[in-house]
Amino acid sequence: MAEALGVTFRAAPLLWLALIAPVALVLLIARERRRRQIARRLVSERLRGVANPVRPLRPWLLAIAAAAAAVALAGPRRGVTVMPVETRELNRVIAVDVSLSMAAEDVGTSRLDAAKAIVKRIIEAHSGRVGLVVFENGADVVSPLTSDGEAVAALVDSLQPGEVSLPGTDAAAGLNAALKLLDSDPRQRGDVVVISDGEDQGGRANDAVQKLRARGIAVSTIVVGTTRGANIPKPDGGGPLRDDSGQVVVTSAHPEALEAIAQQTGGRFFDNPFGEHALDALAASGGSARKKTVTMPIDRYQWPLGAAFILLMLGSLANRGAE
Repeated sequence: MAEALGVTFRAAPLLWLALIAPVALVLLIARERRRRQIARRLVSERLRGVANPVRPLRPWLLAIAAAAAAVALAGPRRGVTVMPVETRELNRVIAVDVSLSMAAEDVGTSRLDAAKAIVKRIIEAHSGRVGLVVFENGADVVSPLTSDGEAVAALVDSLQPGEVSLPGTDAAAGLNAALKLLDSDPRQRGDVVVISDGEDQGGRANDAVQKLRARGIAVSTIVVGTTRGANIPKPDGGGPLRDDSGQVVVTSAHPEALEAIAQQTGGRFFDNPFGEHALDALAASGGSARKKTVTMPIDRYQWPLGAAFILLMLGSLANRGAE
């Protein structure tokens, strides 16, 4: 009968709870009879006062209210509504090198500060979900995939050189962490953007690249830093960083390493893209948001729930003037 009326239920098995109604009706009618018997036995007709004429209806009101509440709990639906839904075409994970070499100031500011500005531009231009990974000789996930780009951009400001506390640079650690994030949503397309100065002491990048290539995940790379090199300032401001022999450490960018990663995976390579439109090609490769409409059933649980409430109120009123 419900289907003939165009009514469906979100949780149809809960309709069995409506069987409570006839049981409750029998118990309430028996209770009313018992109440009248006790009242007539203990209280004289003159003291009982005027009987409430609608009092006999109270068991029926309460039983129907219980049945209506069970129907509401089952989640009745009738009719449909068309709703616009925005779908995201691409998940993007940004992997940022936070090794100590990123503190070198050979791009007008520190490499890491320049990388932060680039990350924010990418997030602003990307319409899909975005995740953030930082890496040195190990990797940490700063943000899982999320549509809240503003929250990820806010986290970018907190990045510092040496944040992972594993000295050195292992590009494979960042790539593997990015792949793990993309694997959390395997049904959606994804890509990776690596921002680094290109130094890599890990030597495992090729293995990670092969995994990404096998999955069809493009890795776009952005080099930040110059090939002429620069000193690395100590975090405490005590002059340039020195090696064990006391020599000043000079770090140089290695764009060829990052360019090779992009070529092998079908990504794009960018060399210090500080111009206003330097990253337009990367923004375009991120796809765009698509809008479609979906048909959703309309919940009607409010109707039986409202009826149950009204019946309970009427049952309360019917109780007035009871013997």
